[in-house]
Formats: sequence, structure tokens, C-alpha cells
Amino acid sequence: MLVSDAERNRVADALREHYEAGRLTLDEFQQRLGETHAARTGTQLDHALRQLPSARLPTVRPRDRRWHSLALRYALVNVIAVLVWAFGGASGEFWPKWVLVVTLIMFARRTSGRRRRLPPPHARG
Repeated sequence: MLVSDAERNRVADALREHYEAGRLTLDEFQQRLGETHAARTGTQLDHALRQLPSARLPTVRPRDRRWHSLALRYALVNVIAVLVWAFGGASGEFWPKWVLVVTLIMFARRTSGRRRRLPPPHARG
């Protein structure tokens, strides 16, 4: 199938981005740009982009997985607090509940994903 000028321009822009990123030398860029402008089919256009990474965005997980490690740390702190209470006679009030409450709040704040961000330096005034 024949390609349009818009498709040639799209490939030329992609080549320009690859050149600016340092993936192509000036000679390679000029050669591939010539191939792009001479291309008549989609296969010829694809050939101009050979051995270059695609322009697709990298896949990113929607949630950060560090919370597993964070949960383990907070659980360890709580287990140590309960063990200290238990081996200390386990008498009186169950004071590790306060350690549990504080670490639970800290964990919830760190994993909620909402963080207060400072405005950029130029906007602070």
C-alpha cells in the first residue's frame, strides 16, 4: 500500500527524535531521511526505522510494589513490641496497641499514593 506525505513526515519526525537522542549519527540520519522521503510503501518506511526502539511509551505498573517491603518492616516493629510486652510479664494494659495504631497510620499514609508536593521554586515567590 502506498504511503502519504503525513506518514513520511511522522517517520521523519521519529528519525529526528532518534538522532537528537544520540541513537543515529549524522550520516545515518541523513541516509535514513533520504530513504524516508523516497519511500513509496509502508515496508520501505518501516525499513527506515530499522534497529531503532519503537516510540511506544514504556509499560509502567499503576502501583508501586515497594509497599510489600514497607509492610514487612512495620509488621516486624509490631511483633517486636508485642514480644517485649509478652516477655516483660504481660501485665497491665496492652501498650503495644499504640505502636500498632501509629505504624498503621504511617503505613496508610505512605501507601495511599497521595503526597503533598511543593510548588516549583519559581512559583513559590
